[in-house]
Amino acid sequence: MDGIFTTREAIKKTANKSVEWYTPKWVFDELSIHFDLDPSSPHNFESLVPANKKYTIFDDGLNKEWFGRVWLNPPYGESTKFWVDRLINHGNGIALLFSRTDAKWCQAAMRACTAMLFISGRIEFVPGLENQHKKSRCGAGSVMFAFGEENAIALRRMAHRGLFIENKAALVTSTNN
Repeated sequence: MDGIFTTREAIKKTANKSVEWYTPKWVFDELSIHFDLDPSSPHNFESLVPANKKYTIFDDGLNKEWFGRVWLNPPYGESTKFWVDRLINHGNGIALLFSRTDAKWCQAAMRACTAMLFISGRIEFVPGLENQHKKSRCGAGSVMFAFGEENAIALRRMAHRGLFIENKAALVTSTNN
């Protein structure tokens, strides 16, 4: 990353907008897997992410070492593309993001992922402390990307929540490497 964008800069860039919307418990219940790392965990309360290690804004998870299976629900905004690129290069994890199919980062994720799930309707996220009195429903639809076969299997468990698509081209590429 070479300091291109830090987690703190991601928060500062969108100071007047919320960038922190935390994943509701039902998502993890349905995935039924455990993660090794959550690189963008809240610093001010315990998240619901079932992960062994959690980086907060103070750890700068965007630029720290990533390992094992990663859960990624990054701060939304200008830094999204950096978080997505990082997960694509890491190749093992699941991301929950706004469905911005026209964005270059989303196109890159759709090409590289093992599977994707376009969630039907809007997810009611857990708001961060600064937004406790605001509605937690996000302003856009959501998509989940799985990188790696085991993660795609977990994401398939949620297929009843929307449109599940296996990326056969990515599967062929990963088995040929």
